[in-house]
Amino acid sequence: MPSRTCTACTTRSPAIRQSRQQGVVTLAMTLLVLFLSSLMVFQSSAGLLFEIRTGNNLVSQSKAMEAARGGVEHALAWLASGAVSSTALTSAGNWSNDGSGPSGNNQQASSSLFGSAVSAQSIGSYSVAVSLWRNAATPDTLEIRATASGDASASIRQKVQLGTLTTTTSTPVTLNLASFAPIVVEGSLGDCGKKKSCITGNPSVTAGDSGVAIMTSVSAASNQPGHLSITGQVQGNAFSGSAWDFVFPDTSKEQMRLESEAQAAAELAAQQAGTSYQRTVYYFDASNIGDIVSKNWHQDIGSPSQPAILVFDSGAGCPKMNGGVVIYGLVYYADSCGKNGWGGATLTGTLVTEDNLSDLTANTQFRGWSASTGSGSISLPPAISTGTASSLNRKTASWRDF
Repeated sequence: MPSRTCTACTTRSPAIRQSRQQGVVTLAMTLLVLFLSSLMVFQSSAGLLFEIRTGNNLVSQSKAMEAARGGVEHALAWLASGAVSSTALTSAGNWSNDGSGPSGNNQQASSSLFGSAVSAQSIGSYSVAVSLWRNAATPDTLEIRATASGDASASIRQKVQLGTLTTTTSTPVTLNLASFAPIVVEGSLGDCGKKKSCITGNPSVTAGDSGVAIMTSVSAASNQPGHLSITGQVQGNAFSGSAWDFVFPDTSKEQMRLESEAQAAAELAAQQAGTSYQRTVYYFDASNIGDIVSKNWHQDIGSPSQPAILVFDSGAGCPKMNGGVVIYGLVYYADSCGKNGWGGATLTGTLVTEDNLSDLTANTQFRGWSASTGSGSISLPPAISTGTASSLNRKTASWRDF
């Protein structure tokens, strides 16, 4: 039987082979593209992971830096609080030689000076070691070093300068009239030489709550009250020194003058504004005594609820209190006014004089302050005191975080 040839099979075989070859090429290209794509994805992922790690490192480094900064600030606050004195900070016994500190320093503060409460701190998840250094040649310059350790580490240094500054303290001062007798004399009362008594007329003095009617700087036996009607005790040797210092131990005459001027200005302003203002301090000396007509005092001042102070300082002379004047408060004479006399005045509070009081005439009444009168409290200019205190200042351009 004759053989048959498949013409279709013969003619399709090259096409099939070509198709298969194209499939292989396509597969190879696809795999290559997939490989390259995977490689690019891997490369991108690696870069992303690197950036994440870098970012984490930066965050950790920033936290470490802030922890170290906190250690320095805590040490600065501790030093500024006065927890340790400047004497202790500069004492050689509180420092030990150590050359391992920041450059330029050769001594480290001992643990007794710079204790663990400051030197060993925990801030967040970081441990912070703080140390205090100095150079023995310049003991007033200190350097704080703080090193934080944890996920990262950082170190910061700061120099500070020790010094002193002048401090001024203002303390309120109050005069309590009930603490003093109605008459306070530096010297004696009624001693006027050959006369049996210089106190005539019908003056009277009545003690307040203290029970003391007269206080003098000499013995009680040196006083000659004469016709003075006394209700209460006569206390001799009640004080030494000036009567001003006895009554105003914390207030100077200059302070009193300035207070009087300030109140006079306030009083004038109130008058111009049509409002009321009650002064509590009046001060006169040679510079302004001419303001008083005939140099006698006829003006009522003070009240039971708001007593006043009337000061006639050196040069003001001895204005007489007469004409029925009524005063609640304290009257002070600096000049020798023992013989000027008083007439028809009523003083509830205290008369203070820096010389013997030899003349008291007419119907003058001196009444001591009592609780039933009023509070008897007068605000005085504050006591000003000065002192020194340690100062602590950061040295310019001494911060180091590298």
